[in-house]
Amino acid sequence: MNFLFIGDLVGRAGRNALHKHLPKIKEKYKIDFTVVNAENSAAGFGITPKIYEELTSLGVDAVTLGNHSWDKPEIIDYINTNPNNNIIRPINFLKNSPGNGFKIFQHKNGFNILICQVHTKLFIDIPLNDPFYTLDNEILSLLDANKANYSFLEVHGEATSEKNGIGQHYDGKFTGIYGTHTHIPTSDSRILPKGTAFQTDIGMTGDYDSIIGMKKDNAIRRMRTGIKSNRLEPADGEATISGIVITKNFDEKVSIKSFQIGGIINN
Repeated sequence: MNFLFIGDLVGRAGRNALHKHLPKIKEKYKIDFTVVNAENSAAGFGITPKIYEELTSLGVDAVTLGNHSWDKPEIIDYINTNPNNNIIRPINFLKNSPGNGFKIFQHKNGFNILICQVHTKLFIDIPLNDPFYTLDNEILSLLDANKANYSFLEVHGEATSEKNGIGQHYDGKFTGIYGTHTHIPTSDSRILPKGTAFQTDIGMTGDYDSIIGMKKDNAIRRMRTGIKSNRLEPADGEATISGIVITKNFDEKVSIKSFQIGGIINN
């Protein structure tokens, strides 16, 4: 099977790029299952029910979030009233947080696919449970019991060291582990020693003529002055779709391919 993972979708530019390129990407790589991180899809901060339904109508199978999960509070009501949604927020959010940190999808071919997201703690200013403890207690038993034929862990966080630590620790447990959040793709896609496909960060889907997807002037003004009253807005130039394709068939070895399509870093 071929699995597509698309990095942080930033604003309208990112959504437009997805409309334009997703059908061609899915056809080119013969994609069976698609996951998009969309925590920055609504003007750079959060996601709305309308955008979530727009993504599913494009053929996105699962939508992941992150530290901006609840920036648009209407998504909380949507999750609570639509329990069969395919939105996945970090599994180590505090107890009683809305939504779910993982979901097992049954593909039409009969295989079960586990999609999970965890949030790292370094340089993050939201309350979180320990990512290792949470994964150990909520996910490993499912994997050990073979509840999923394929399993993927998205690690949302700032520090490359922490993403690598989680990747190395759970090597051999998941089919693939990949990072999001920094909006910059790393060039280290590889297979870890115990067989898990890994990339530290798969980048963003947004306008790269920007400061991590935001218009440059206000972002730089914040850096120079330390004043955060300057409102950040998503850059609106042509966006690049950044992501990975992970392929795994039965007992064959897993493979991973990184790509950037469109915009100024088109590969």
